[in-house]
Amino acid sequence: MPVPATRSYPTARPAGVAAPTVTFLEPPRPTSLDALRSQLVGSSRSLVFVTDGDRLLRAWGRADRPWALAVEPRGARWRIEAWGADPPAARAATRALFSLDHPLPEFYRLVRADPVLAGTERRFRGLRLPRDPTVFESLVHAILGQQISVVAARAIERRLFEATGGLLRAGAVDVPHPPSPRRLAGLTAGALGAIGMSRAKAAALRALGAWAVDRPAPEPALAAAPLARAIAMLDALPGVGPWTAENALLRGAGRRDVFVAGDLGVRVALERYAGLARRAPEARARAWADRHYPGWGSYATFYLWRRLVADSASAAG
Repeated sequence: MPVPATRSYPTARPAGVAAPTVTFLEPPRPTSLDALRSQLVGSSRSLVFVTDGDRLLRAWGRADRPWALAVEPRGARWRIEAWGADPPAARAATRALFSLDHPLPEFYRLVRADPVLAGTERRFRGLRLPRDPTVFESLVHAILGQQISVVAARAIERRLFEATGGLLRAGAVDVPHPPSPRRLAGLTAGALGAIGMSRAKAAALRALGAWAVDRPAPEPALAAAPLARAIAMLDALPGVGPWTAENALLRGAGRRDVFVAGDLGVRVALERYAGLARRAPEARARAWADRHYPGWGSYATFYLWRRLVADSASAAG
């Protein structure tokens, strides 16, 4: 459902942009917007995606200068609208948002040889890793989601966006986005506490904002660095541990090789489907991913999440 407009939200429109630019892109096969929509239900990212008819909208761009992107299927092509970006930038953003440059058939060849995920290449065919525009935003989502439920994290995130005026106007639709790094760094501990954050999370978010102000584009370096080095670079931030760093690299840097072995959902899925006890050392979970999905740990993580959620929903319904 579209996010309803709220009068307390100041809206933002890029200066001089009265109408969106429009362009088209033919996505590689297999790619499915419907598969992406289905995984957003109950997801921690559902707040930042807005559905408007057949269009899917998302804020994109630098953390301090976001703009709105809309994607709509039109036969074999996608129609792309952008409020604040030219057609080449809009197409590049769409490719990044849906990880269109990842050769998904290579992952599916691995899936068919693995009894744990075999069949998900048909069940979730065309589901690609949905990315965040920046590592900064990924870290905001990850810090807010630490040690609480998805529902609770989403409620706090919504209050944070409301408190910081985080909406972009895209035609008749409002698209939420996080506060800029500078705005986040400037929020007081009291203001963040009033939103519902613990002191530790408030301190971590303020430190993250200050870090991102001085590093407006760390994504290329984090994507190119050896995985252990990239994790260590983010792990050095206050309130960021390996789980948070791995989630940010998977979502924000678009890395394919990040298996989030310490994630509870991943461990529950491995226990249920692979017989690997969730209390077993993380090294055993990583060994499973290294054996079956070398170079594709991010997708192994994502498809384990998706299978667990879909199976749980089927059992409940």
